Amino acid sequence: MATLEKPEMPILRETPDQIYQRIANRMADLARQRGETPPATDEGELFYDLLYPIAAEISEQQQLLEYAFLQGFLPWADGEYLDAHGYLLGLPRNTNETDDAYRERLLIRARTEEGNGRRSDYERWARNVDGVGGAIAVEKERHDVSIDVYITDTAGQPVTESFAKQVRTAMEDVRIAGHDLQVHPAEIFPVTVSVRLILRKDVVASEVIAAITNRINDYLKGRSAILYKLIGALFLVDGVEDYDDYLLNGGTENLEKPLKAVPVLILEAIT
Repeated sequence: MATLEKPEMPILRETPDQIYQRIANRMADLARQRGETPPATDEGELFYDLLYPIAAEISEQQQLLEYAFLQGFLPWADGEYLDAHGYLLGLPRNTNETDDAYRERLLIRARTEEGNGRRSDYERWARNVDGVGGAIAVEKERHDVSIDVYITDTAGQPVTESFAKQVRTAMEDVRIAGHDLQVHPAEIFPVTVSVRLILRKDVVASEVIAAITNRINDYLKGRSAILYKLIGALFLVDGVEDYDDYLLNGGTENLEKPLKAVPVLILEAIT
């Protein structure tokens, strides 16, 4: 799901120096209005020692105020504030569910009206079960009233058959009468990436490969079309000077992931 960038709040992001300078300017203006000599406010002077710590405290409080303000909005909330948004929407956090996964589930719920048993409804209902990370529903795969839901765990891997049965039992309360609902582990779609990396001499190869692995896994999440050129661009992390002999599933063509499968990365990197 596309993310929403946090708004810029320059009025709440003053440094201690900026705040202190405004205080010093006001003191000078007040002294001139009274016909007095403006006080010395440079570093080391009495007023600096008295007022600069206050300016630093105000700056810190501004940062806390910005954080508190943003917690009132679901796209940027985290921790216990995110739990409060979930309470409002009637969706508690699942066991060990991360902020990002929980936030995405809440955003989907906030954007979606309660349905009447369409594909998107069953996907949402499955994701609401503790332990389910992703869900794809397929309508009419077996017959006209069949709904087959393919699920992954919170790590994006296919679940066990026994867990799929538990999820099916948990979804019975929301199943639309007449629908033949079945829940299955998602199928595995191997994505084999082979490449020869040309690294800088001062880098650790294992760290570079780990960074590339994370980038490709992030790219694969939720995608049906896997583009050869886009994965190639993900090799260029810090420490990689160039790459060669790059193949995607043994070729140079784009891949199309089956609807009910999850991509599993197999990275074969030579340095």
